[in-house]
Amino acid sequence: MKKGLVLLLACMMVLLLSACESGEHISLTEDESNAIAQYSAYLIMKYDARKTHKEKLLDEKELKQAYADRAAEEEKNNPTPTPSATPVPEVKRPDTDVKVPDTEQPAEPTPTPEPKPTFDSLSECFDNKFKVSYLKTTIGTSYQSDYEFFSVNAPEGQKLVVTEFSISNDSSQDQTFALKNFAVSFKLVSDRKSYNPKLSLIANDLLLLEKKLTPNENTNGVLLFFIDDGEKAEKLVVTNPDISLDKNFEITINN
Repeated sequence: MKKGLVLLLACMMVLLLSACESGEHISLTEDESNAIAQYSAYLIMKYDARKTHKEKLLDEKELKQAYADRAAEEEKNNPTPTPSATPVPEVKRPDTDVKVPDTEQPAEPTPTPEPKPTFDSLSECFDNKFKVSYLKTTIGTSYQSDYEFFSVNAPEGQKLVVTEFSISNDSSQDQTFALKNFAVSFKLVSDRKSYNPKLSLIANDLLLLEKKLTPNENTNGVLLFFIDDGEKAEKLVVTNPDISLDKNFEITINN
């Protein structure tokens, strides 16, 4: 049977060649020619009783399978390397909670103002023509001097602050003391505001005092201030712009 198939194939090839020589032309594509040649070789080797050809020619189906198996084997032996992702450098965001040291220079401390110059004594406020000294301060609701039979009362809601002074003539001649002859002013300072002295009718009110003093004679004078209840009298400030526009003399009130 095998020999019959080989003879049949040979006869077909002879007929085809004969047809070509007889002038009948059958046009074949390149793929068709390759398929016939492959199949012919396959049949010859398949039915070669002597097995003179050790290699086996494959038919079209087996050839495609062989190609597929070969490709799979190559893929297995030489796997395609998986491309590794290029690491992206981490961008660190600035920490907004970090406090940046203050580069500004610390503020310079406010310089303490120099104390205002003062007169050396209360007498200097009177150009040293009289010796004037502070005696005391009395705080209450009324005041009565040694020269009157009546008293001065503080208005409702206020209290009376009375400051007393000693005036002495230390010169060798008579002198008349009168506050109006000097540009001296007095101001009582409390813990809230300041007050000017009030004019009264008492005989030794310093604002109206005018008295002739013999050498080494002295007299007393007073100043009256009305301040609000609840306030504290702190000091008495004495000035004389005719002698100095900058200086003053301060008397601390202890009460």
